[in-house]
Amino acid sequence: MTFFATRLTPFRTIFGVDLRTLALFRILLAIWVLIDLAMRARDLVAHYTDFGVMPRSVQLEHLYTTTWSLHLANGSAWFQATLFVVAGLAALGLLVGWRTRLMTILSWALLLSLQNRNTFILSGEDNLALLLLFWAMFLPLGARYSLDAALSRHPHQTGNDYFSVATLALLLQGMSMYFFSALLKTHPIWVADGTAVYFALQLDYLVTPFALWFRQFHGLMTGLTYYVYVLELVGPILIFSPIFHRTLRTVFMLAFMTMHMAFAVFLEIGFFPFISIIMNLTFMPGWMWDKLASWLPFRSREPVQLWFDQGCDFCEKTCRILTTFLFMRKIPVAPAQTVPDIGAELEARNSWVLTIGEERFFKFQALARLITVSPVFYPLGWMLNRSLFLKPGYVFYDWVGRNRSFFSRFTATCLPWRETQPRFGTFTQIGAALCLVFITIQNVSTLSWSGVSLPGQFVGVRQALGLYQNWTMFAPYPEMNSPWPVIEGELTDGTIADVYKGRAGLADFEKPDVVSQTFANYRWRKFLSNLEDQSYENVPQVLSLNYARFLCRNWTGEHPDEASLANFVIFFQVENTPPPGSPKEVQTRQVWSHSCFG
Repeated sequence: MTFFATRLTPFRTIFGVDLRTLALFRILLAIWVLIDLAMRARDLVAHYTDFGVMPRSVQLEHLYTTTWSLHLANGSAWFQATLFVVAGLAALGLLVGWRTRLMTILSWALLLSLQNRNTFILSGEDNLALLLLFWAMFLPLGARYSLDAALSRHPHQTGNDYFSVATLALLLQGMSMYFFSALLKTHPIWVADGTAVYFALQLDYLVTPFALWFRQFHGLMTGLTYYVYVLELVGPILIFSPIFHRTLRTVFMLAFMTMHMAFAVFLEIGFFPFISIIMNLTFMPGWMWDKLASWLPFRSREPVQLWFDQGCDFCEKTCRILTTFLFMRKIPVAPAQTVPDIGAELEARNSWVLTIGEERFFKFQALARLITVSPVFYPLGWMLNRSLFLKPGYVFYDWVGRNRSFFSRFTATCLPWRETQPRFGTFTQIGAALCLVFITIQNVSTLSWSGVSLPGQFVGVRQALGLYQNWTMFAPYPEMNSPWPVIEGELTDGTIADVYKGRAGLADFEKPDVVSQTFANYRWRKFLSNLEDQSYENVPQVLSLNYARFLCRNWTGEHPDEASLANFVIFFQVENTPPPGSPKEVQTRQVWSHSCFG
């Protein structure tokens, strides 16, 4: 008993999250949202307007009654672009921690709305990101390294340990993805045969060039099959172990992260590895931050202090924001007038003052020298201290000084002092607890042997909040065929055209060297694979019709000086995956024939 008692970790420690980890979670989540918006914006017209592949009337026919989307209010490009910009601004606010809870709610709502605008291009990445943003609304993401923290009038919380029902829910949500995915992997190729990775890497439309080379190593693929299955089944349990907790949490957190790095190397699955690594980093314990802090010490042996002009609200806020984001929150910030000789120098030079020991620095040089003592950004400070940057820096500082009244009004409105702390009390935690029970029932219902079925009201709430979960990536087994499109048509002048590649000439039915590169991006791959997938009743026909109409319009837009597209046929080359050792066969499947003037 003594042996185990000395190693049992408290419940609050196991299911708590360090506030610095929550800050990292906030920043990386905001970066993911910005990247996601940028990637989607490339196909804004094609994927989100009535002139693309998914007019609103078509999408509405395939949504549950409680599903909602602001993006469905208008089908024009300008309206969609406006919502993209608003979502980007909310993500930027989340990134810097400005009105963090409001920005988190806005980011979640706009992401859910965006995903519901076109559900046929979504993947597990989108599902996980939306769930992480949902749980983020219940957490104090702005408690560290944020504008909210810098402008808080409340004493800085000394401890970084944080536990609540919401941290419990966030961590359980992350591990449920793996655990239920493992339970859904019921086919013999996972355990009995050990060939699941072999079949996954045979999906040429999905794999990278590296995977094409790697799949010659059959023994390694067998070992990886068992590794992935056991990791997903056992890891979610042992990562919460109260015995040897510190060691096991570190080992399994790194194991899951390296697994997703391998996914990124082998598979063209968008940013799913990135969002999964973000989720795993929520398990980063406080001792890791303390270790990093010991490796990045304060870069001055002399005492450092910032002095601002008393009564200048903008000046004080600037000092506090700088010390927060330069990782120097403990540096004292005080009115210069409290020390007569420093106050006199501030008045004489019309400048804030930085003191490092007995040395004093002013204007832009004070900023450059302040950055040089930052434990993280000191290389930038060294660069700003060069003459190349000092002269324009002084010009910039003087310009700010001349417009101090404007900046004071601006910060008073947009960057007010935080007089009250965000509330994450009883009501918030009750809400998190109810949602945790809700998603647990949802996950259990995905197991066919559980016998749990979801009533209509449950499904309605799930769709309204975006809490859908069904972690079926390569479960119960990987797909067994690999499709890629070939579209051949005729122009109004009789010219034969390769419509998919947008050029005149016969379409090429030969297998490309790297099939995955025939798709413009992973969103188009998802859409086109849905178009070919015969397991969806009536859906391929609807998608094919609207994709064909889009191709007719798009050809005219991209070839204004050529004849219009008259008709074409959409084929898919489908390569079935045989058992190991057997040759592959490619079948040509015609899925749609279309006349642009019919």
